[in-house]
Amino acid sequence: MPFQLYTVNHLTHSLAEVAQAASQAAEKESEWFETPGVHSLVLVSTCNRVEIYASADPRVRLVPAHELPSETQQFEAPHPPHTESSALAWNFIEGRAVAEHLYRVAAGLDSMVVGEAEVAGQVRRSFTRAQDLGEVHGLMVRMFEGALSTARKVASKTELTGLGRSVVSVALDVAEESGRLPQWRQAQVLLVGTGAYAGSTVAQLRARGVRDIANISTSERVTAFAKNHGTRVVSAADLVSALHQADLVVTARGIGAPVLRREQVHASLADPDSSLTILDLALHRDVEESVRDLPGVALWDLEDIRHRVPALAVSQVRRSHEIIEDGLSEYDAAVAARHMDPAIVQLRAIFQQAAAAEIDRLPAGDMIPREVAEAAIHHVIAKLAHTPTVSAHMAAEAGLSTEWVDALATVWGLTPDVLEAALNAEVR
Repeated sequence: MPFQLYTVNHLTHSLAEVAQAASQAAEKESEWFETPGVHSLVLVSTCNRVEIYASADPRVRLVPAHELPSETQQFEAPHPPHTESSALAWNFIEGRAVAEHLYRVAAGLDSMVVGEAEVAGQVRRSFTRAQDLGEVHGLMVRMFEGALSTARKVASKTELTGLGRSVVSVALDVAEESGRLPQWRQAQVLLVGTGAYAGSTVAQLRARGVRDIANISTSERVTAFAKNHGTRVVSAADLVSALHQADLVVTARGIGAPVLRREQVHASLADPDSSLTILDLALHRDVEESVRDLPGVALWDLEDIRHRVPALAVSQVRRSHEIIEDGLSEYDAAVAARHMDPAIVQLRAIFQQAAAAEIDRLPAGDMIPREVAEAAIHHVIAKLAHTPTVSAHMAAEAGLSTEWVDALATVWGLTPDVLEAALNAEVR
């Protein structure tokens, strides 16, 4: 079945549209997989992209045709700003281009920050989830395994990951460069969220020397997260007090509704000289937009961060492309091999049919005389040899003896010179 990809990502859409796509995909995933003609489905959702990978009958479309751009429009330029009255326009590609896209994504070449370290893990978790749900099979498994293997090679054989800093790292750089924070070792940080970005945030804050990191209690997972990452837990009832003490707040929960509201942040800024720096790294904003207007508050969200990503060394990107092309060549070989499956199945059926016919001719009873068993085996061999023998004669009459010998050598794993010697001996 041909592969299809439906994608809304930061290259062609606003992050508000990415958030809308994430909600739509989460709501329709089961419906899409149960669509007649759909064989496999993998949903990849990150802070800057939502992608549905599917193997399906050629005429199947998971997204209505009017929500898909024409071929000439795909990936050429960002879509017009989204309005509530307009349908979300997904990009759509199919065929081998789907594999090319996935390999680039997994390697970090299509990320908001090129070389982003987290993206391979996000793709892997999405793939594992689809496997657990029983939603991915066949060649799509091979495609994802190949993309993840290639991503590991890119990480180990290039400096792409080191040069291409993650979204979290860029965001922390932005906060540091603002000049609003004390030295990292003296900074008090309040963290909202317990997911992958929250874990990455803690790791990078520790690497910068931050000692005091508190987790605001927003779910039952906070206690386990704090234990695993060495942070302290602050009760949700003490949020205003925690905001007042914090120099930096990092939010990465993205539950679809704001976690930090204007009145809470305003109440924490009781002193005239109070200030607070906030990094909202959630796809679905964790901080009310109006918080940005409060005196003493500096707020950066993902839309702000995307415009501050660093340039990357061209040589590392070029080397990454070379590794990806090698990975895609291996994938193409696997696809080509799978195309032979119907022929192999038919060949096995011929062998089984010949064996079954001889078994039916065997005498009834538990004991079969040796000579009868030998005769049955010889009959099977004769039947299997009949068609190649006829084709050999036809090939010889047509002047294609060499081609026939080469083909037989390939199928049976024999060298052409051995076959030629056998044929010549038989003629003599």
